Formats: sequence, structure tokens, C-alpha cells
Amino acid sequence: MTHPLSVWLGAFVTLVVFSYLAKDNPVYRLVQHAALGVSVGIGVVVAWKQVLYPLWWAPIQGAVTGDGAASGAWWLLALVPGALWYFQLSKRWFWVSTLVSGLFIGVAAGLTFKTQILLILPQVGASLKPLNPFAGPEGFTWAQCGVCLSNLVFLVGLLTTLLYFFFSVRAEGRLVRVPMRVGRMMLMVCLGAMFGNTVMTRMAYLLERLQFLYGTVQSLFARG
Repeated sequence: MTHPLSVWLGAFVTLVVFSYLAKDNPVYRLVQHAALGVSVGIGVVVAWKQVLYPLWWAPIQGAVTGDGAASGAWWLLALVPGALWYFQLSKRWFWVSTLVSGLFIGVAAGLTFKTQILLILPQVGASLKPLNPFAGPEGFTWAQCGVCLSNLVFLVGLLTTLLYFFFSVRAEGRLVRVPMRVGRMMLMVCLGAMFGNTVMTRMAYLLERLQFLYGTVQSLFARG
């Protein structure tokens, strides 16, 4: 069972956050900074327990005590690039920190490029959808015809949307202007759906908080 003090604290924080709807106030900023501090603290604890301790400190400790492989002592060399970050605090030696920051940016860019390639290529393959209603294992069926019609709408939306982003093409002729307008409409429908999904997600958060205030807090009054 949740402790009553934590319930009252949650109710107070919820009402303080809702107070921002009226105007900005010092209590709201205090709660905002406290939430940021708690998030940073949790991040530090998670980074130590799930990353630094098992992957860095434990191998070094095992190498020193003899309980692990001697090669774990090589992880001490990680202190050298880690110490270079602190040169950002000096105006004179700031350039030293750019060595390690450039290394991290290069590694991050390479991993991001790899991730995007692995993400985009399957999407390109999935965009090649069949349009022949007779290509199914059972031949022509109305269900297969509906699938092909859906694939046709998808391909039209995909190609017209891509055409809309070809800014090097002049939209002077009707042959180009009409597909671009269709692509713009498809893009607006997609963005509208994404915006509606975001609003519904925020409404779910709001309803959960209102249910918390009405249900949990009310139960404390009834218990008291």
C-alpha cells in the first residue's frame, strides 16, 4: 500500500504543476527544478549501477584483487580520455578537450549513420508493395483486390510526398503541380494524425492525474 505521505506529496506536486495553467509562479519553478534534480540523480545512479560499475569498475577491481582477469586493469586507461573532458573548465587549455569530444562525436555519428541505414533500408523494401490482384496464391479474390487498392493508395502517397520535397523541380506545369499538391495533402494528413496522437497521449496523462487526485486522495479522506 502506498504511504499516505507520498500520496499527499504527489497530490501537492500535481496541483503545483497545474498552477502553471494560470501563470508562472515560484512554487512551480521550485517543483520543476526539484524534478530535474531528481532525474539527474536517478541518471547518475543508473549510470553507475548499470554501466560504470559492471563494465568498468568491476573488471579493474577483479584484476587488483586477483578474482578476475588481469586484462581488466587495462580499463584504467579510460581515465585518460575521461580526464580530458575537465579541460573544458579552462579557457587556455580548452582545446585539449576537443580531442576527446571530437572522438566521441565521430563515434556517435558513425553509430547514428549505421542505425539510420539499418532503419531506412527495411522501410524501402517494405515500400515495394504488389499491385497485381492476380498475384495471390488463390488467384483473383475481392480481398486481394482490396489489398492491392490499399497498396496503390500507399504508393501514390509515398511518391507524391517525395515529389513535394524535390525543391529543385519547378512546379510550373500541371503534370508536376497536381502531384505535389497531393503530396502536400498526404503530408498534412500524416502530421494531423501525429498531432492528434500526441494530444490523446497528453489527455491520457491528464486523466491519470485527475483519477489520482479524485480516487487516491479521496480514499485517504474516507480512511481518515
